[in-house]
Amino acid sequence: MRQLLAALRSELLECKTILDAGVGTGRFAKPLQDTKFEVVGIDLSQKMLDVAKEKAVANLFRGDLCFIPFKDRSFDAAICNAVLHLIPEWKMALQEICRVTTKAMVSTVHERGNPMREAYIRLLEKYRYEGSRREKPEHDLENLVTPSKRIHIATYHVDIEKSLADMSQRAFSYQWRIPENVNNEIVTELRKQFSGKRARQGLGILIWNIDDLKAYLRKRHA
Repeated sequence: MRQLLAALRSELLECKTILDAGVGTGRFAKPLQDTKFEVVGIDLSQKMLDVAKEKAVANLFRGDLCFIPFKDRSFDAAICNAVLHLIPEWKMALQEICRVTTKAMVSTVHERGNPMREAYIRLLEKYRYEGSRREKPEHDLENLVTPSKRIHIATYHVDIEKSLADMSQRAFSYQWRIPENVNNEIVTELRKQFSGKRARQGLGILIWNIDDLKAYLRKRHA
């Protein structure tokens, strides 16, 4: 996280105002605000915003990214981390982010597939349960619009036991619609498959020029 925040600060150095689109609990907004960036956070989840408030994150708004309540060109840059995949109309949210932003949009991405998540999806098919397969718009967007910059941040080992514990609580968005009994059976199988093993993951930053994103959106609607 320290490496990631250092890279974000460096890349956003020329930006005065920043929109944290999907601010969540403020894990990016708070440290950026503490280093004098002017960050405004917006999120649909009041529970997450309440946690952010407890951390003394400032400038928080509850709202829908498909209808961002700010004027055109209000921000120099936008941070959009692991939120677009939660929005069925994610391209509409992207259009709104572009409307209120002038320079750049930044996203953090995992550079490798998570083997436990991929195994989870395969097991859902075994249990004949559908509806969990999701789009990955942050990754898909890279193929639709070439980022102006891609930065490798770090390679690290996944904490297998913690991930399994989180999965048992249905902590990840791809689990939210899965019935508890189905989830429990799948996690039991995953424990047999992954306990005691190691997995590596890569973390990176993608940066898009807002004008390039706008050009893609115009072409899409042409």
